Amino acid sequence: MKKTTPENLSKRLLKYGAFSAAILGTANASGQIVYTDIADVTVDGANQRYAIDLDNDGTGDYLFGANGTNFAFIFPASSSMASAFNSNLMVGFSSYPYAYPSNLAPGTPIMGLNSTVGDQRADFNYSSCGYPGSQFCDGMDGYVGFHFYIGANLHFGWARIQVAASGASIIVKDYAYNTTPNDPIEAGQQALSIDEFESNNTKIVALNKSIGLYNLPQSTEYRVLDITGKSVLSDSVETDTYVIEANTLSNGIYVVELKDSNSGAVIRKKIVL
Repeated sequence: MKKTTPENLSKRLLKYGAFSAAILGTANASGQIVYTDIADVTVDGANQRYAIDLDNDGTGDYLFGANGTNFAFIFPASSSMASAFNSNLMVGFSSYPYAYPSNLAPGTPIMGLNSTVGDQRADFNYSSCGYPGSQFCDGMDGYVGFHFYIGANLHFGWARIQVAASGASIIVKDYAYNTTPNDPIEAGQQALSIDEFESNNTKIVALNKSIGLYNLPQSTEYRVLDITGKSVLSDSVETDTYVIEANTLSNGIYVVELKDSNSGAVIRKKIVL
C-alpha cells in the first residue's frame, strides 16, 4: 500500500478540488456590503417605534421598540412580513414562550448556520435583565444579526444598538447587509475585503477529515467554525500550502475562515466533513 505523506495528501486534495470545481462550480459573484449610517435614534416610549430598511428599498424590514419603563424589543415591520416572518429571522434563541435576540460580539459571523428566532416579538432586555434569556444587559453597544429575504434570495445583515441597562430605551446606530445571497457577513462589517485572496487564487478543499489550503498569503490565520458559529479549530500558517487535520471533529457542516494577517482580508467557505 502506498504511504500517504503530507505532501501526497496535499496533492490529492488539490486534485480533488479541481475535479469538484469542474463539476459543481466554485466561483461566486463579487458581492458588496451595503452599510447605512444614521443619526443615533433613541426609542423610549410606549408608542414610539423605529424601522430599519436593511436593503434600502423603501420598505422597513424590522421595527425596534421600547415601552419606556422596563423592556426593549424588536418585531416585524409590517403585517406582510409578519405573515412570512418564519423566513425573516433574527440570530437568537427561544425560551418558551419568549424569544431573545443574541448579543453578537464584533466580528461574529452571521450566516446560514446560526440559530434563529422570528415568529414573535423578541426582547432585548426585560426588567433590567430579570429574565435569564436577556443578553443586552450592560448598557453598551451590541449587535443583532438578521436572516432575511429579498425576493426568493436569503441575505444576512446586522444592526448596532445600545439598550439601556434598565431596558427602558434603545438606541439604533447603524446597520448593513451583504448583497450576495447566502454569503455571510460579520457583525459590524462595513466592507468586503477579499481582493488579496482573489488575486492569489486561494483555494479551500475538504476531503474526508482533511482540509487543504492552497495559494495562501505570506501569513494567514485560519478558523474552522461549527454550525453554531463556534470556533473549533484555529491556528496561524506561514506557508503557502497547508493541510488542517480535522480528525477530532464530528461529521457535519463547517465554515473555514481565512484571514490575511497583514492586509486583514477575509474569506470563508462552507465545507462538509
